[in-house]
Amino acid sequence: MKGKKLKLFIIVILFIVQSCSSNKQIVSSVPLDVLDTSEIIKNAKKAEVNFKNLRNRVKVEFNDGKSTQSIILSLRATENESLWISASMIVPIAKIFLDNERIIFYEKFQKTYVDQDISQLMRLAGIKKPVKLIQNLLFGKPLIEINNTGWERIKNSNFYVLQSSVGLQNTVFINPETFQLEQQRLYLPFISSLLTIDYANFKRINDNLLPTSVKISSMQGSTIISINLEYSQYDFPDALTFPMDIPEAVSYTHLRAHETGRNGVSRVMRLK
Repeated sequence: MKGKKLKLFIIVILFIVQSCSSNKQIVSSVPLDVLDTSEIIKNAKKAEVNFKNLRNRVKVEFNDGKSTQSIILSLRATENESLWISASMIVPIAKIFLDNERIIFYEKFQKTYVDQDISQLMRLAGIKKPVKLIQNLLFGKPLIEINNTGWERIKNSNFYVLQSSVGLQNTVFINPETFQLEQQRLYLPFISSLLTIDYANFKRINDNLLPTSVKISSMQGSTIISINLEYSQYDFPDALTFPMDIPEAVSYTHLRAHETGRNGVSRVMRLK
């Protein structure tokens, strides 16, 4: 009798353990067909970078197919709210501060200065939160937020691939083992351009798994522009400052919306 009770007890324990295990994240080095889109999205969101304040140093290499230029950026960010960048080429050359309603920009060589409300420009461009959009691009989050209704899964042997089914075509490639975003593609039909962003060399810092290498490629017809970003010195301070000391002898300018194309759909921002 005791033996039967012991056997029943073991079966119950095994059942409980198995039930608990089924709630854990499924980890596999290859995509699993049994994992539905909602589970992929849930695990990908858990793997996303989250921070209050972030600070790092970035080496940037720009190549337009004709020439290559390198600059160093000091970058500071509060998540989804503000972004500060100081650029240098041996000596400081520019500073920019951006929040979701305002831009301040100073360029040393031309001595140009911008301090402008950008809310109207962002509405024209259809962008609600420009800072969030830029930070998503820089730190490996989808440019268009993934959800359970606007995305469909595409068969792939190496990644979980999701593609937006409404609006702009955004395709994301998610690592099946870490659920980190390793590549995303955004097609811009109004300028016939394909934007591809690759994320690599992930490093765990605190509770975040962060890319230390980002490659941004823009292809429009036969023209290819690439920007390589190499991150170093990630830091998550309790507080940040955004110094924007502007010299007196500068020329004030401003951004304006400029429409192109027959139907006026394409709009870009430019200095005036």
